[in-house]
Amino acid sequence: MTRLSRSRAIRAAIATAAVIAAAGCAQQASLDASPAASMTMGTFQPHLARIADPHATSSAEPRHSASPTRTRKATAGKPATGSTAGSSGSGPATSAPPPPAESGVCATSATKGECGPYSDAQIEGLGSGNQDKIQVGNNMWATVSGASSTLYASSPADWHVIADMPAGNTSIVSYPSLSVDFHLENSSGNWYEQPLTNFKTMTSSFSEDMDATGGTSAWAAYDIWLNDGANEVMIQHDFADNGACTAVATATFGGSNGVPAQEWHLCKFGSEQVWKLGASDSSKVSEQSGSVDILSMLTWMENHGDLPQGSTIGLLGYGWEIASTGGKSEDFQVKSFSIATS
Repeated sequence: MTRLSRSRAIRAAIATAAVIAAAGCAQQASLDASPAASMTMGTFQPHLARIADPHATSSAEPRHSASPTRTRKATAGKPATGSTAGSSGSGPATSAPPPPAESGVCATSATKGECGPYSDAQIEGLGSGNQDKIQVGNNMWATVSGASSTLYASSPADWHVIADMPAGNTSIVSYPSLSVDFHLENSSGNWYEQPLTNFKTMTSSFSEDMDATGGTSAWAAYDIWLNDGANEVMIQHDFADNGACTAVATATFGGSNGVPAQEWHLCKFGSEQVWKLGASDSSKVSEQSGSVDILSMLTWMENHGDLPQGSTIGLLGYGWEIASTGGKSEDFQVKSFSIATS
C-alpha cells in the first residue's frame, strides 16, 4: 500500500469518526448560547462553532486526518518543497500573501500550509520508528472574516504562530500543531498502527506560551488518534476562556519517569474524549511547561472501558485550538517539545 492510499483510508475512517463525535457533542450545545457546529485532528480540522467543551462537528472533513500530511522528500529539519510562504503544502500558492520573513525558518500563511517533514530524536523517541514523519501545520479550517495565521517553524520543538482572530469569535478557527506519525510499515509495504502494548512507557514534555490576553479564547492540547481513526483522545493543559464540560471520571497520573503526579478529569463527546488538567472543570489548572504520562492515560482508559482493549495508536498532534485573540495579533509559541518512549 502506498503512503497516499494509506492517507486516504485513514481520512475516510476519521471522517466517519467526526460525524459520530458530533452526535455526542450535541448534548453539550445547550450549555452555551453559541450554535453548535464543527470540530475534529495532522492535517487537522477543528470546530466551526464553539460549544460547551467545545467539540462538535458539522463537516465530515476531519480536523486531524490521520496521516500527518503527505510525505515529501526533504532534508531533515528543512522546509519541504511546497511548504514555504504562501504555499498550501501541495502546490503553488493561490491567494495567501507571503508572510514576513524570519531568517532560516519555514514560513507559511496558507490555510493548510505546513513545514517539514522533520526528523527529531527528542520527539520520535525509541519505538516510533518513523524517520522524517514529523510535520508542523498552520491548519486553519474555519472561514472567519478577518482571521489570519502565519506559521514559522525551525523544528517541531521550536515553532510559533502569529494569529489574529476576531474579538468575541466563538468558533475554533485553527489548530496549528505538530504531528507525529506512529504507523509502521511491514515487509509487504503495508502501513499499520502500533499497539499500545508495543510500549512500556510513553511520556511527553512541553513548554509553550499562548501570550494570552483578556480577549483570548484558546487552549493548548495534545490530540491523539487511535484504532484507525475510531477513537480520539485530547489532553488539554493550558486554558484561556475554555468552555465547560461535565467530568465523567477523575484520575491521578504521573509520579514516575520524570512526570509529576497530577489530577485530571475526563469529559466525553461521542467517540472523542478529553482529559483536562485539574480535579474538575471548575478547578482547571493551566500549565505552560510540564510533562504528561500519555501511555498511563491511554491504558487507564482501556482498563476502564473508555478505549477498546488492544488499542492501537496512529497519530499524535500537539498545538492550540484557537477561537479568538481579541482582534489583535497574538504569538503562540512552542519553546520545547519531546516524546520519550521505551
